[in-house]
Amino acid sequence: MTTTPEHGPAALVLGAYLRSLRLAKGITATEAAQAIRSSESTLSRMETGQAGDRWQEVSTLARLYGVTDWPSIADAPRWTSWRSKAPEHATGTVRDDAPGWVDRLRACEHHASAICVYATVTMPRIVQTIGCPVDRLTLLTTATQPPLIPPHTVLPDQRWQNITVLLDGAMLLRTFAAPAAMAAQMAYLQRLATSGPRILVVPLRAGVLPPPGTLHHFQLHGQELFAEETGSALYTTAADSQTVRRCMNAGLANAKDAETSAGLLGIARRRFELLARDPESDALLEELTP
Repeated sequence: MTTTPEHGPAALVLGAYLRSLRLAKGITATEAAQAIRSSESTLSRMETGQAGDRWQEVSTLARLYGVTDWPSIADAPRWTSWRSKAPEHATGTVRDDAPGWVDRLRACEHHASAICVYATVTMPRIVQTIGCPVDRLTLLTTATQPPLIPPHTVLPDQRWQNITVLLDGAMLLRTFAAPAAMAAQMAYLQRLATSGPRILVVPLRAGVLPPPGTLHHFQLHGQELFAEETGSALYTTAADSQTVRRCMNAGLANAKDAETSAGLLGIARRRFELLARDPESDALLEELTP
């Protein structure tokens, strides 16, 4: 059962970010609580988005966890006392385009009990293999300088997370990335789909309008959080998430089943292997547009 976040998306995202930073540094909850002269229970409420955080505490923790650049420290007030100029979006929407935005999105991936990702432009980060895809757009949207939180790794035995990845049919038709790298990515997705995560393809002819970038749906501590990722992240909850919720539901409703999707990934893999050998050949194109 999910509930509406009491403090909006900002508290959920900031809490996941602080917890990921703490764990990455190997700092215990006791040590972190002592640094802000508080209790472990209060720290836990901060890390799970159940408490409205104060800038002084957040900035102290950020420095303790290795965030030393001033832009990130100075940006803390925007997260600890978020106020939108539009009254109807007072608590339900927050855009993150500040330094470290990829780390904060990655932190949500780390701590969500359930994740649904709908991708149409770039291969979603959560299922990327090293070096694939290698197009400039993906490099821009996955880079963070410097990365403070390690990438999320989908492990075969990571059963505590329920992960579904929706791939728009256009993803299997890409030719502007290195074909050999995309072939390796397709093979990896086929293997991954046998070990737990659901990898589903939304066919082009389904007529579903996909998200403009990558759409994430997280279940964080029993609460729902949506994130639209393009060149930044736009987080929404409650009524503000209705539009992206409809998009996600449409993708899920029209996606091919796991077996059919695995077959399409296999065709895509063979297609990219052929293109790597002969860029002029595209004999399998029609099989990917059922």
